[in-house]
Amino acid sequence: MEPLNDDELKLLLKKWEAPAAPPSLSRRVLSHDSLGWRRFFKASFRVPVPAAITALCVLALWLLYSKYTEPPPVLEPAATSLAEFRPVSKLEPVSYSGGQR
Repeated sequence: MEPLNDDELKLLLKKWEAPAAPPSLSRRVLSHDSLGWRRFFKASFRVPVPAAITALCVLALWLLYSKYTEPPPVLEPAATSLAEFRPVSKLEPVSYSGGQR
């Protein structure tokens, strides 16, 4: 048997028809059993071991150092009396023109 050339292969490809998909294919691909919570609990994903260890260490350190601490108590300001208040007797405005004096 001689090998086919490109022209003969092109003719064969034009004549060829793909077989029809079996009816059970849509049931298997679009099954309703795998939707929702069942699919969520069956899901899995792969993580490299060094990345998982690093993530766990970061999470542990974050939980360790982010302890909730109560804020310091707010001190009430002391009541001040204006009995000894004296207004300014002489106001002397000073103007600066930039630069050094």
